[in-house]
Amino acid sequence: MSSAPTSLYRALAAELRLALQSGAFPAGSRLPSVRQLCASHGLSLATVTHALHELEDAGLIEARARRGYFACAPVARPAPVLSAATALALDERRQRLMSLAASQAGVLSLGHLGLAPSWLPLAALQRLLARQLRRHPALLAQGLVHGSLALREQLALRASRLACDYSAEDIVVTQGEGESLQLCLRLLSQPGDAVVVSGPTSLRTLELIVSMGRRVLELPPGLTGSQTVQALDELMQTQAPAACILEPVLDRVTGASWADADKQALAALLAHHRLPLLECDLLGDLHHGAYRPRPVKAFDRDDRVLYCGSFACSTGPGFNVGFIASHRHHLRLRAERAVHGELLPALMDQVLAAFLAEGGFDAHLRRLRRRLKLELQRLIQAVLHHFPVGSRVSGSEGGYVLWVELPEGLDACALLEQARARGCNFLPGAVFSQGRQFDHCLRLTASQPWDAERETAVRMLGQLACAMQQDRA
Repeated sequence: MSSAPTSLYRALAAELRLALQSGAFPAGSRLPSVRQLCASHGLSLATVTHALHELEDAGLIEARARRGYFACAPVARPAPVLSAATALALDERRQRLMSLAASQAGVLSLGHLGLAPSWLPLAALQRLLARQLRRHPALLAQGLVHGSLALREQLALRASRLACDYSAEDIVVTQGEGESLQLCLRLLSQPGDAVVVSGPTSLRTLELIVSMGRRVLELPPGLTGSQTVQALDELMQTQAPAACILEPVLDRVTGASWADADKQALAALLAHHRLPLLECDLLGDLHHGAYRPRPVKAFDRDDRVLYCGSFACSTGPGFNVGFIASHRHHLRLRAERAVHGELLPALMDQVLAAFLAEGGFDAHLRRLRRRLKLELQRLIQAVLHHFPVGSRVSGSEGGYVLWVELPEGLDACALLEQARARGCNFLPGAVFSQGRQFDHCLRLTASQPWDAERETAVRMLGQLACAMQQDRA
């Protein structure tokens, strides 16, 4: 079937979009029929249909069976639909930025999540490994499909502290968060389906959604928890996403944490729209407060939340164990993992179960939280001292990530280019989005001991940013 000429259908789509946005077609009003548009614009049926489908995909109009197309109510929109050429250019730009920001020998990383080895419980884990090998050497030859009962019981015990209502039978252990998300997306969606994410969102999440052939629907940038709930509710009036992926406990990009009232509101919204939530909780154990923040799963009375936890940051990549908790979907997740997943090393499973059961993990977390809180405060003070006036920071509520917004007009991507040439790097905001709304932002982390080298590097970043600001004056 021949496709509509690009310039013609886009011109019609742009004309109709302008009419919709100007109020020429109020919400609920009917647009001219396809035949009327063909006659009034002298266009083919294929060209008009293509233009209408583009507006429908953008959530501006909706098709009603045998009645035609109707204008949708205006809502807070995700990033606008991009042309194929623009999307490709932005993707290539993200790939180049990710290459500049990647961890490399001889380059000081100021933005990655990997913690210093001296902060990890390596000695304790080594002792447990040795003990398990002495007692059960056959563990080296054993693998598990969805995790041992001993480990799942420990995970369920920790869930009860957070008022989460799931049992050991509802848990599927995985080889890290990446596999957890992949299993959930494979279960809940099909290629071409839309998946809602926050803006900004995890680099891993963006790459995984795209690699699986799903579409990213990015919510407007910089929303609070309550604003995210409202934007998602409005989005659901015009879109039908297969799932959403959010990180309300402690966001690994911005360090933001939602209030319990907003989590409760989100749980109610999920139930109302029957929308699955993949709730990622990578940094929740590293909170700075007196109590660990509760996840949305704690308020999930309708079992719409697939809670995805991970030990990667707190125990290190050698124990990159993840898990999914969902009563509604646990049997299908087990089946999916049996088909698509690799066996889980039984030795690592038993070591982690013992580490949790014997109190070693909690003791480690208490020490680590105190250290990270101190290191993050040092990083915040350095950024506020050296970066240009007007820079804003967020992320002091927990964990060890710091989200920095440069003053208007400054480009963190250009700053990365200059920093990389001087031997250090960070994560620019642009890699956490499919658009350009975070080009002025960057993520830094307090993942290593604060020393003269890191202080010098942060001061250099600030000086480069100040010079960029002066050049614009």
